[in-house]
Formats: sequence, structure tokens, C-alpha cells
Amino acid sequence: MNLPFFIAKRYFSTKKSSNFVHIISWVSLLGVTIGTAALILVLSVFNGFEDLILSLYNSFDPHLKITYAEGKVFNPDKVQSVLDNDAIEKSSFVLEEKVLLKYQEKEYIATVKGVDENYLTLTNFDSLLVDGEYLNKYENTNIAIVGRGVAYYLSMGVGNMFEQLQVYIPNRNSKTLLNPTTAFKQGSVLPIGIFGIQAEIDEKFIITPLAFIQNLADRENEISAVEIKLKNADEMLAVQQELQKELGDIFIVQNRLEQQEFLYKILNTEKLAVFLILAFIMIIATFNIIGALSMLMLDKKKDIQTFKSLGATRNEVQQIFFNKSVLTIIAGTVIGLSVGLGLAFLQQTFGFIGMGNGSFVVDVYPVAIKLNDVLLVSTTVILIGLLASWYPAKILTKNLF
Repeated sequence: MNLPFFIAKRYFSTKKSSNFVHIISWVSLLGVTIGTAALILVLSVFNGFEDLILSLYNSFDPHLKITYAEGKVFNPDKVQSVLDNDAIEKSSFVLEEKVLLKYQEKEYIATVKGVDENYLTLTNFDSLLVDGEYLNKYENTNIAIVGRGVAYYLSMGVGNMFEQLQVYIPNRNSKTLLNPTTAFKQGSVLPIGIFGIQAEIDEKFIITPLAFIQNLADRENEISAVEIKLKNADEMLAVQQELQKELGDIFIVQNRLEQQEFLYKILNTEKLAVFLILAFIMIIATFNIIGALSMLMLDKKKDIQTFKSLGATRNEVQQIFFNKSVLTIIAGTVIGLSVGLGLAFLQQTFGFIGMGNGSFVVDVYPVAIKLNDVLLVSTTVILIGLLASWYPAKILTKNLF
């Protein structure tokens, strides 16, 4: 039998101690519990917001996107060979151009995204429409689906044939931009729908048939990107490496993370900052552990002398009180994890805590529980607790033994 652990277990479970020492011990246990639960809850909420925000972007971003490394546009025949990959479910040719939009007396700078007929199934764009219909319902190419933000700034309606949207793009064949009559090419489109995804996207894009923007920009049979939907999203990184190897350095193959690289960095940085702040609070809370262990060792001064008389070594006495503190930390961590995960699960299932006035895209705080966070929190709390237990056990044993 491990005698130091047995005695430590007795000290942990017994109530035969001075009332003050007993209260301090329970306060230290409560501190570890609350700190652990807070870490789990905050990280779970951050995970929920991260998944929510990324899902909004991912409804518009493809699994993989191929762009030209040596210029803006390219002939789609250059990449046609790699699109026969068995892992690819759908691919769509895309051409994006900056344009000036004019509707009645209002003007707005936006990006026209010309798409082919595969784009609907690639993105499930029907689910993103808040008003009107998708492009495939019309044979005419002079039509557009407008982002909700663009429609707001232009005070635009949908489907009015007499109020078409004017599109101006720099004339690539003009020798000078000083003459306004030749500096820009003009086209008009009929707004047939409004889509809503995320404010940054809604305020930037309008969607038109690929043929319209190719004709207006004098880029016949040219595209700016190929967007790809995979049969299995879990194979995204592997397929990306395979396509990049086949295409070489003249093309760039980006996955969803790389298409929104700045957003991912912001989310991860915010999560790391909050974790470090809470971990620092946990470090401050460990002073309860130091205080509780110190008070217990002073209270058990006679027991320490008895252990010494019975032949116990200084290391064995140190191990007794260190083990007692470790039991407190483990118990607090387990209870804290149970409370934190339980509350996170209840919020995830029933959504008890709302977002307030309902102006956000969801009504309740989103929560996502991830195993990596559970392991990270457990390791951090136990490590901090072990360091906080080792010091007073070592120093006070030396003085009291």
C-alpha cells in the first residue's frame, strides 16, 4: 500500500479538522471547479461563434478555388484536365470584375461575379435567396442577383423591368480614360433576386451569368477562378495538394481556410487571448490552493512530528500533503468539467440564454463542444495546480519536519 497516498486520502475526505481549515480547503476546491467550468464554457461559446461565422462564409466559399498566379484571368482549357478528378463533385467557372453600379440616381461600387450554370448546385444558392429567383429560371443573360447590402445602398427593388441596374466597367480597348464617352463600357441588368449571406459579402457582390460579364469586359472565354465542390469535404487538404502538384506554380489552389485566412487568424487570436486571460485568472485562484495547503500543514504539525517519530522521511511527509492537494485539484477539475460541459450541452440543446433583441443572425448564444478544448483545459488546470501544490509542500515540510 502507498502509505503517503492513503494518509492524503484520509486528510482529503475527513472532516476532523479545525472548522477554518476545512472551509479554506473547500474554497480552494470551489475555486478550481469554477475556473475549470468557466474555461470550458467560454471556449465552447467561442467555438459556437466561430462555427457560425465560418458557416456563413462557407455557404459562399467553395471547398477549393483555383486562381491564376501570373495574372487575373486565364483560359479555362488550361485547368480542364485536373477537373476530371474522381474526388470532385462539381466545378464552376467564375469571372469577377470591379464595376460601378447605377440605379435611378444612386451609384455604388461593387464586384460582379459572373457564374456558369453549375454554380447553383455547387453552392446551393437557392437557400441564400431572401427575395426573387435564381439565374437559371431565365434564358436572358442580362439579369442579376444582388447582395442585400448592395440593394440597400441603391434602394433597389426586384423585377421591375423599367428600373434596370446600369453596370459600368473600364473599357480595356480605350486608349485614354479622360474621355468619359469611351472610358467605360455600359451594360444593364434586370435585378431578379436578392441574396443574404453575411454583411461583408452582401455589400460587395452581385451575381450575373458568366456570359454577361465576359461580354461586357471583353474577356470572351476567359475566367478569373474555378470553384470546386468535393464529394467528401474531409478530403479537402489531400485533394488540394494533388491539384496543386498537377497544375504547378502557375496556378494557386486555395482551400476554404486559405480563402478566409485573415478571418481564421482573427478568430483563433481572439480565442487564444481569452484562454490566456482565464488561465491567468486560474493562476491567481491557485493562491487558494497554496493557502489551503499551508493552513492544513500548520494544523497537522503534531501529525508531522508523529510521522517523523514513526520513521517517515521528509520526502514521504512532503508526498502526503502534495497528494492531498493533488486530490483536491483532480476533484475540482472533474466537477468543473462536468458542470461546464453540462451547461454547454443544455445551452446547445435548449438555448436557455438568448442574444437579446433578436438583431443577430441567431436567437441564442451558439455553443460547440470540442474534445481538444476539454483536453487543453484539463491539462492547463492540473498543471497549474501541481505547480501551486509542490512549492508549499516542499518549503513547509522543510520547516516543520
